[in-house]
Amino acid sequence: MPTAEATFGDLVATYRQARGLSQGQLARAARLSRTYVYHLETGQRSAPSAKVARSLARALELHGDDRRRFTHAYLELTGTPMEEASDSPDLFDQRELAALLVRSAAFPAHSLDRLWHVSAWNAAAKRLFELDARRLAQLDNHLLEVVFDPAYRTHFRPWEDLARRLIADFKHNTRSYTYLPEYRDLWRALMAMPDFRRLAAASDPSAERTASFVFHIRHTQLGMLTLRTAVTVFSGASDYSIVTYVPGDQQTLATYTAHGWLALGDDPDRGE
Repeated sequence: MPTAEATFGDLVATYRQARGLSQGQLARAARLSRTYVYHLETGQRSAPSAKVARSLARALELHGDDRRRFTHAYLELTGTPMEEASDSPDLFDQRELAALLVRSAAFPAHSLDRLWHVSAWNAAAKRLFELDARRLAQLDNHLLEVVFDPAYRTHFRPWEDLARRLIADFKHNTRSYTYLPEYRDLWRALMAMPDFRRLAAASDPSAERTASFVFHIRHTQLGMLTLRTAVTVFSGASDYSIVTYVPGDQQTLATYTAHGWLALGDDPDRGE
């Protein structure tokens, strides 16, 4: 816990160590040099820019009292505010905003954090995937653990094609987070699954692929559905993304319409 007298450099070091990061790892996350971070922590840099301070706060994942303490220390050091007008504490953060967008969507949708934990999902997604909150929690709220769950993966057809695609996307999307302790813990847990280990060894995260893809899911009541993914990310940041599952063929479109997953104003038969 930082002391009341902690300087800006002290806080950088304290929060970095609490996150289990080296100076080099923090530097990469904040897009700075390791020497720059060292100079900040030792007080040899007395006038970092507000942009640098915000990058450090983001890399250190500071929220609430920790971010307010960090912001105050920056003001004490430089005499200028760290936050921009758009950073007002009254505004929703990405997680809250993603949850609002997901829950207001007609199509089945959920949001993911940067390591692919499901952070929010709507009623349509719960119905589509037949996965309740308790079971999702048992699978660590992680999308890949759901797909690789032996009891659940029979819903997906063909399962292995989907699994290969998701592993490659995960490796590609998280390549800049591999230094994080929580990433390493997650990767070890995933690699403990034999099929994941087998497919991960053969996946190529650099291979060219389309942003959206089609897969099939067998629903116990709705039958076979053809789904296409649509991913939304926030401009300039990728901490949270929204995955929406749209109909991939006319039969699935009819199922969506019958279950109220297609807003009336978007009905293609209305001709409006």
